[in-house]
Amino acid sequence: MELSIYLARTFGVIYLAVGLGMFLYRESYILLFRRLTESIDFVLMGGFIAVASGMAMVTYHNLWVSDWRVIITIVGWIALVKGIMLLIMPGYIRTFRGVLLVRYGKYLTVAILLFGLALSYFGFF
Repeated sequence: MELSIYLARTFGVIYLAVGLGMFLYRESYILLFRRLTESIDFVLMGGFIAVASGMAMVTYHNLWVSDWRVIITIVGWIALVKGIMLLIMPGYIRTFRGVLLVRYGKYLTVAILLFGLALSYFGFF
């Protein structure tokens, strides 16, 4: 349970900070995402980081229970699959960059903020 609380706190704060950043400085995040997806180096590095963090979460927090802790397990599996996809098909992310932040950016911002609030609530309260 301590690991679940630690991860909920950590990811809750990260998602809240990113969500607020996307809300307050949307254009900066769009520019950052475009720059990151244009460079194959950054895409591959992101893939390595996602695989490493996803594997750590899947290895040490693979809890398929019927409470909030399953959210962290799902995040770990998503990170692992995303990282593998980035390493196998690094150019594929370019097809999503305009769609994700420009077309669905407002919805994504709200979802990230709500997700950060939920994880922070589970981690701190």
